[in-house]
Amino acid sequence: MFHRPIARHRLFFAIRPPLPLARQITAAASWFGTDGDKRRPEHLHVTIDILDDQDRVSTALERDLKAIGDAVEEAPFVLQFDTVVGSERSIALRPRHKNVSLAALHQRIAVARESAGLRAREGYRFSPHMTLGYRESAPFTQAIAPIGWTADAFVLVHSHVGRTRHDVIGRWLLDGDDDRQLALF
Repeated sequence: MFHRPIARHRLFFAIRPPLPLARQITAAASWFGTDGDKRRPEHLHVTIDILDDQDRVSTALERDLKAIGDAVEEAPFVLQFDTVVGSERSIALRPRHKNVSLAALHQRIAVARESAGLRAREGYRFSPHMTLGYRESAPFTQAIAPIGWTADAFVLVHSHVGRTRHDVIGRWLLDGDDDRQLALF
């Protein structure tokens, strides 16, 4: 009988909060009952685009994903979360309103990925959130004081599934022009 190897590698593009803010967020997350399986500050992120899990990560795949990051130009933008949503198995920060700049960044990465012949994770649907931890409990939604920062970079993360290890294998500054901003003068 043949066994398929267990997938152990997950590659995704993400935005990460500055580490001091990530530490504050994880400290506050304990209020929502995530102490048992709370995310580490350096693992907090907002997934922009994600591939299916891989049995192994080839140099060619890494090269292709880095070329995608190189091809994307976007301006820095404010990212803000103002709602905590608890599902039956996780707790996450979510924005109440669509962030046009974040959606544009996702779209540019997705188009570049598709042009490179790479598919997004099966069933993946872009839904901006930052997972704080995992739990088993009743669902809830709660408004909170806004938590935000200026996103000035995005990263390519290699997650070693089940090992609580995230390696940043690519980082790109958001330094393009923002043509969605209204000129005041």
